[in-house]
Order: sequence, then structure tokens, then C-alpha cells
Amino acid sequence: MLNRVVNKLANSHKNLVHFARTRLPVFVAAMVIAHGCAKTGDPVPVEIYPEEDVCETCRMLITDQRFAAECLMKKGRAKKFDDPICMIRYFDMAATLGIAKREDVRAYFVKDYDSKEWVEAGRAHFVKANVVTVMGYGVVAFKSGDRATGFSKEFSGQILTFEELWEIYKRPNAEKEVTIKDGAMNPDVVTVRFGDLVEIRLNVEDDKTYRVAVKGYDNEGVFPVASKGHPAFLRLNAVRPGADFAFIDMDSGDILGKFWVEGAHFQEELKRK
Repeated sequence: MLNRVVNKLANSHKNLVHFARTRLPVFVAAMVIAHGCAKTGDPVPVEIYPEEDVCETCRMLITDQRFAAECLMKKGRAKKFDDPICMIRYFDMAATLGIAKREDVRAYFVKDYDSKEWVEAGRAHFVKANVVTVMGYGVVAFKSGDRATGFSKEFSGQILTFEELWEIYKRPNAEKEVTIKDGAMNPDVVTVRFGDLVEIRLNVEDDKTYRVAVKGYDNEGVFPVASKGHPAFLRLNAVRPGADFAFIDMDSGDILGKFWVEGAHFQEELKRK
């Protein structure tokens, strides 16, 4: 009788040790996720694990916490992104596929650029500036309005709210891509229609860093800094028709390519050239 009791106690101890080693970490992780994704109470952001978590939009690993973002869905699942604009662009794609829309989201969060701490996106101060970011959009977020103002002045940026970002980065109706290598741009002419909302991706295939602008479109036509492995994106409204616009290397002043906006009198302009 005594031996049976001792054996039962020993087996119970072994089972408890096995649970603590194998099942308890999973149980704790599940409780943490459930807490972050709970439908009641204040929404709590879920931690992002660098080199493990993948952006829902571009499918790249989330390696730089300064630009990370996420949204908690009403159904409980957190969606993670490597850039605030990837989070916005996700809903363009999701709406097209019919898998998600903004109304399905309970809360949005972004990382503060300095502290890498979570900030509720609606309370964050965003700066769109001529800086290198993980996806080349040049957008960073701050918890402090004063810090955002200082950063904007330092890098010639524009301060935006979260809703203003949604308006700026709504789905374009003209998407273009160019590549620079050894000072030459391919294709060397980008053509859009008057009135288009244009997004241009600038890739680099040499070891230089490029600061590029579309001459004739003033501040709106300046790309963030681009380098190999770090493409830059530019959005602009093609509100000025003509064939006199050009992609300019801002450091050397060289013309890299042409930017044509087809519209009123466009064919007449081409005949004069």
C-alpha cells in the first residue's frame, strides 16, 4: 500500500515537471496572446519578434522595430507589419480580395521611432521626411509632438496624423517602377495621365546612394534617400501636364530620365521637341 502511494506521488511529480518543461511555456504564451487580443477591456499590442514575424503585406521579416506596426482585429487576431504604410496598404489588398476592411479593426499601433515602444496610432505624430526607412516610404512615428516637430525641421519633413496618412497612401491608379545603375535610369521615360495619383518605386543596383527629385513638381516630387537594397517610394498627383519634367540627381544635377504627364496639349508639346 505504501509503495503504491509513493509510486503515485513520484509519477505525479514527473508529470508536473514534464508539464512545466513542455506545456507551460505554450500555455503562458497563449494567455499573453489572448490578453492582447481580447475583445473586452483596453486593447493591448502584441509583441513583435524580430527575425521571426513576417509583414502581412510585403512578406518580409520584421527586422527593424523602429518602423513596426500592427493592428488588432475585432475577431482577435493581431496582424503585424514592418512599416506603417504596409499596414495601410494591406487594407487596399484585403478589400480587393474581400478578406478584411478597416471596420474589422479594433485598434492600430505603431512603434515610437526613438524608444521603440508601442503608441496607439491615432495618438502618434507621423513625419514624412527625406530619411531612409525599411520600406522606403520615409515615414516615422513619434509619441511626442515636440520630438516630431524637431525631427521634421531637421529632415525637411511634413507632420501628419494617422488619418492623413490614410488619405496620402490610398491606392494609386498609376504604379511605376524605375531602376538606377551607374547613373542611368531604366526605363528612361515614365509616362502617366493627367490627374493620376502616381506611385513610383525607385530601385538602385549600384553601390551609390541617390537623392532624386522630379523637376517641376517641387517638394511633392522628392524621393526619400535610395540605395541598394533600400528602394524609395514617391507619391504625387499628376496635376501638371507636359513633357518638360525630369528625374534629377539632386547631388550632381544630372538628368536621369524623363517624366511625361499626358493631358491637354501634350501631343503639341512633343511635336515642338
